[in-house]
Amino acid sequence: MRLPKRTEREVLKIGEMAEELGTTPRTIRLYEELGLISPERTEGGTRLYARKDLKRMATALRLSRVGIDLETIQHLATTREHYLSGQAACTAMLPLLQALRIRVNTLMDDLEALELDLERADMLVRQCNNCPNKPNRTDCPDCPVEKNVDLSEIARLVWDPASN
Repeated sequence: MRLPKRTEREVLKIGEMAEELGTTPRTIRLYEELGLISPERTEGGTRLYARKDLKRMATALRLSRVGIDLETIQHLATTREHYLSGQAACTAMLPLLQALRIRVNTLMDDLEALELDLERADMLVRQCNNCPNKPNRTDCPDCPVEKNVDLSEIARLVWDPASN
């Protein structure tokens, strides 16, 4: 039995879901193995994902993209279902959500610091815009970036060669 056209059905095949989420079928299968989503299957074994699966995957991918590890995402997605009451589930979920909040706040602090460092690196690197010298200590001994490189960790990464 053939499935109707994509526009005529409420479910997505794995490739369609991957395309919609900007990921790969392999990633979707991994999240399925972790218990985050559970697609229906056709008689021929084709995975069929509902809109709820798409939404869960989108959230999980967003968490992963910002640096939340898969174990944390798996715990968030699967913990509640193991409890017999809302109270027990709530008691189990609140520490997970609090830990996630702390991790997100730490990530935000790190990103803000990185953004400031990028601004400083940009300011330093732009000083080389009209410089005709080869960008090294030998050919440009009075380099203004070299003199101020410690103002930015990223500039230090850019300016210090890996082999010295």
